[in-house]
Amino acid sequence: MQHRHWLLTIASLVTVSAFLVGVPSAQPPGGGHPSEDEEFEATTPENPLPPGISQRVFIHLPRSHKGGHLGTCTPTTNAGANDFGLTGWRLPSAGITWKLNTATLPPTVGVQPALTALTAAFATWTGADRKEKFYYGGTTSAKRPQLDYVNGVMWGKISAGAIAITYVWYYTGMGIIADIDTVFNSHYPWAVFNSAKGECQATPDAYDVQDIATHEFGHWVGLDDLYSTYDRDLTMYGYGAGGELTKRTLGVGDITGANSVAP
Repeated sequence: MQHRHWLLTIASLVTVSAFLVGVPSAQPPGGGHPSEDEEFEATTPENPLPPGISQRVFIHLPRSHKGGHLGTCTPTTNAGANDFGLTGWRLPSAGITWKLNTATLPPTVGVQPALTALTAAFATWTGADRKEKFYYGGTTSAKRPQLDYVNGVMWGKISAGAIAITYVWYYTGMGIIADIDTVFNSHYPWAVFNSAKGECQATPDAYDVQDIATHEFGHWVGLDDLYSTYDRDLTMYGYGAGGELTKRTLGVGDITGANSVAP
């Protein structure tokens, strides 16, 4: 069963530092969109998209918007929910190469732990369907999302209302990704937790790199956000929490969705 997703078209903004100008992005029912104060730009009238390419943006939201609160992690109770949403694109049949800007990594996460966590997050989707192929291509100096045909993973100063944002450019006619970038919010603390200590951990007070990355990379595969509380134990649930590791493991709907869009 496909879960109906929500789209939002962002109106034109008056400052060059605003984000998502004219770009459709997933939004939870009833609003909850983060404030438009991040430093990254997307498509602008001065920098339009090439013909045949469209763009979408996905904003991963905290389960709580209270100041200083990273959200409340809840243990898994219903990973058998068979819901998923499709974005309209898929990976190229040859797979996709990604690069990491190691210069943007938070001091609490070293290069090797970050690479291990990110590689594991990608591998989770390959485990769901071996046709979903990801290759590490080394480092990149890209510090912001842009249509440069380099699939970048980085940390940056994005809106305090977002845990991470994934920007997708895709060939409209073919439904294949042209370029994709994921930016983790450097305003928040980050860590790589030990899964042996449980799927909801109290310390440190931080987001788990692998947990959030697995969700974001679901958008690379071609899956949309889910916002029903029935789906809260699925990786593609649109809210995240500090100390949460539940998204590291795919639920039934995540696996069904991944198989439905495999190249």
